[in-house]
Amino acid sequence: MGILSVTDTDDAVSGINALREVLADDLLDVEGRLHELEHSATPMNASRKEEVLVYRTARTALLSGLASVDEVLAWVHLVAEKDADGNELESVLSLPHLAVMRAS
Repeated sequence: MGILSVTDTDDAVSGINALREVLADDLLDVEGRLHELEHSATPMNASRKEEVLVYRTARTALLSGLASVDEVLAWVHLVAEKDADGNELESVLSLPHLAVMRAS
């Protein structure tokens, strides 16, 4: 696996971060709607149960998407170019920090 020059991939990393923000915003919206449906004083009928199921499915998909985006950003940290002392470059330090397992 080659070293990734993050300075050459600024647009891609910016796009991934923008996607992450959109997914996170959508997740907050879905969570809010689910909370309203599940804690409403109105009795749960078949139609509302189906709506809750749809929102739960959407929440699962959004969480999966966020996990995938976080994995991509973690790989960027892992394979990004380092300076002569092995430290991450400034362009990498500005990315969200995500825990990755490194082989010893």
